[in-house]
Amino acid sequence: MNILILGAFGHLGKEVYQLLEPLPNVNLTLFGREKENIEVASTTKVIFGDATNPEDLEDALRGQDVVFSTLGPFHVETFAKPLVEVMEKLDVKRLFWTTQFQIRQDEVTAENIALAQTFGFDEETERTYVTNQKLGAQIIEHSSLDYTLLMPHFFKYDNSIAKVILQDEDETVKGEPISIYSLAVGLVYLLLQPELYNKKGVIISAAE
Repeated sequence: MNILILGAFGHLGKEVYQLLEPLPNVNLTLFGREKENIEVASTTKVIFGDATNPEDLEDALRGQDVVFSTLGPFHVETFAKPLVEVMEKLDVKRLFWTTQFQIRQDEVTAENIALAQTFGFDEETERTYVTNQKLGAQIIEHSSLDYTLLMPHFFKYDNSIAKVILQDEDETVKGEPISIYSLAVGLVYLLLQPELYNKKGVIISAAE
């Protein structure tokens, strides 16, 4: 299986890569803006580029079976539009698009605003973020791609380990904020089973 990770050098992209890299029958390509001190296996292809540039995306997307995007977190429409365009052009169909668990809610709740504040986000930032994530998700949904909307809870930037909860997008969230490591474990499970949650969203959270 050929898997492309977009936004590969951020926190989540790196965690997913480290879990996928040792696995047999997985060929990985990492795409992101150039950064120093990136250590990857000799078998991993690395492409530095601009994810808003269709020409850069073409080089990365050609020949891929599965595309996993961590692009964002803001102005995601600038990433979603060219990505859909190039994937449709090259007939690369399977996309896992990282968004946020609140995108199916009519309004950002007072409870989630309070929770966001514990993570350092004020109300305006949280509302803007969720609105933009909804826009990005709509672009993906209106495409011809075989997409999955990955809808994780708030991230905890640590390596704590918790049982991962996967839920259909229309359910009430059962779990709590999730560590980057635990989220990556859940994402790898999904990426290796691309038949799951096709043309759907999946809420991802952590058990208490």
